[in-house]
Amino acid sequence: MVSRRPVARRPLTLVVAVPVAAALVAALSACSPLSLFANWGSGPGPSSSRTAEATATPTRSPLPTPSPTATAAGCIDRVISTPGVYNVGNCENLTVSGSNIKVTAAHLGTLTIMGDSLKVYAATIGALDVKGSVNTVQTNDGIGAIFLTGDRNMITCHAVVGSAIVNGDDNTVLADGGVDGAVQNNGQRNTIGGQP
Repeated sequence: MVSRRPVARRPLTLVVAVPVAAALVAALSACSPLSLFANWGSGPGPSSSRTAEATATPTRSPLPTPSPTATAAGCIDRVISTPGVYNVGNCENLTVSGSNIKVTAAHLGTLTIMGDSLKVYAATIGALDVKGSVNTVQTNDGIGAIFLTGDRNMITCHAVVGSAIVNGDDNTVLADGGVDGAVQNNGQRNTIGGQP
C-alpha cells in the first residue's frame, strides 16, 4: 500500500499573502524617506515676508537644486535666501542671504549680502554692505559707500565709489573712476581703488 501525503494548501496562502503585502507597502510608503522628495521641482512656497516669486524654470545645470526666477518691477524691502537665479527691478533695500544665488538688478538703494559665493549684478547701488566670503558684486554705475567684512570678495564698479571700508583679507574693490572719499583698509592683501 502506498501512502499519500496530504497536499498543502499553498494557493490559499498566496491569495492572502499578496493583498496583505500590498496593503503593508501602501501603508508604509508614507514613512519612506523617498516621500521627502515628492515635491522636488515645485519651487519655494509662498511667504508673507517676501515679494512674490515666479515658478521654477528648467536649467541645464547638473545641480539638483531648482533655479527659481523671480521678476519684480520694484520693491521696498526684499529678502532673497533661496538658491536660484533672480531678476529684480528697482529696489530700495535688497538683502541676499545664503549661497548659490545670482541676482541681476536695476537700481538698488541698499544692498546687503550675507553669505558666501553670492553674485549680484546691478546698474547702481547706493550703499553696499557685504558680510561673507567669495562674493561677487558688479555695477555699471557708481556705488555710494562700501562696507565689506570677509575674505576673497570681488567688488567691481565701472564708475566712482564714494567711500570704502574693508575688513578682511584678499578682497578686491575695483573702481574705474576711483574712490572719492575715505578708504579704510583693515586687512591684508586687499586691493582698493582704480583698475590696475
